[in-house]
Amino acid sequence: MDAIKKLILLTDEDAEFLVSKADLRNFTSMDIQIISTWYRNHGYDVRLCKFSELDLTVSYQDYYILYQTSEAPGGFYKRYIEDLVFFLAKQGAIVMPRHEYLKAHHDKVLMELLRMSFKDEALKTIASKCFGSWVDALSYNGGFPVVIKQASGSAGKGVYLAQNRKEYQRNIKKAGRIIIAADIFDLALTNLKYLVRKTIKLIYPSKAKFVQFNTTPVSSALVVQNFIPGLRGDYKVLFFGGRFYCMYRKNRRNDFRASGSGQFFEVPEAEHKGLLDFARRLTLEVDFPVIGMDIGFDGIKYHLIEFQMIHIGTSALQRSRFWHEYKNGIWTKHNGLSILEEEFARSIHEYIITSKKGAGREI
Repeated sequence: MDAIKKLILLTDEDAEFLVSKADLRNFTSMDIQIISTWYRNHGYDVRLCKFSELDLTVSYQDYYILYQTSEAPGGFYKRYIEDLVFFLAKQGAIVMPRHEYLKAHHDKVLMELLRMSFKDEALKTIASKCFGSWVDALSYNGGFPVVIKQASGSAGKGVYLAQNRKEYQRNIKKAGRIIIAADIFDLALTNLKYLVRKTIKLIYPSKAKFVQFNTTPVSSALVVQNFIPGLRGDYKVLFFGGRFYCMYRKNRRNDFRASGSGQFFEVPEAEHKGLLDFARRLTLEVDFPVIGMDIGFDGIKYHLIEFQMIHIGTSALQRSRFWHEYKNGIWTKHNGLSILEEEFARSIHEYIITSKKGAGREI
């Protein structure tokens, strides 16, 4: 007889857990009570816990851990969560998703590094150069046009198109600039110190390399990608434990970006197979049962734009009246509405019972 599985659902201080869009307009938390009840009904010993309530003096070896992440400005709270998840995995807890997939949330640099590790070349038609700052990115010597992305942007924010070197130099600074200050007074004082250091270096060139006179601008990390022409929008595809949900999203008006447009449409039947075949390729590279992906089609080829394994947008599932499954080499369509929380819980449960525990107690 299998031992009872111990599961901890970690939430933030507001008791929120991942995201839902039940009214199809506003993002809210998933219903954590539906999730916990589902797991209890399937034999799990479930504990709901806020991050701050977790006793880190005890061992959580062999516990399954599902957790909230954060998109709060600055990424400070998310870094705390990353540290906590890393620590739990080192203890022997089975964190889901694994630490590297959490790190890739809201971190386009790591997301692109993960893409580089894929074996399937069809997923690499978008190639990236990653830079630590806009100053570093000025060394880019590739072709144009390119797309410039802030490492932590979302909903199309911090994304720019550069058709030539002049636009690139202007937009790379826009994308990289970031303000870090405790208040307006601190910001003014920081700018004053910057001007003083710069003046000293002009008057005394010998001091230019002194650390105390460093004037390197504060910058976000950046990603520079080849631009794919001919995309009038993108497909949002969600993968939940063998089930695929998809919708189409048009670009913003007079813009190359679809993210944040809010213009959602059902995918025509004739486009299902090609899109699903491509989406399935990513599920063979990513070892997790919940994946959100943005896919473009230029009329000839599909292109993987972005992907995430946590805190994914849920509209494609909650809007859909059907889903697809791939079995024995054939796609089958299943009609019906899906309940997000139940699909999430089912996907993780089936993953647990079919997966082997990997190194670092992460699966």
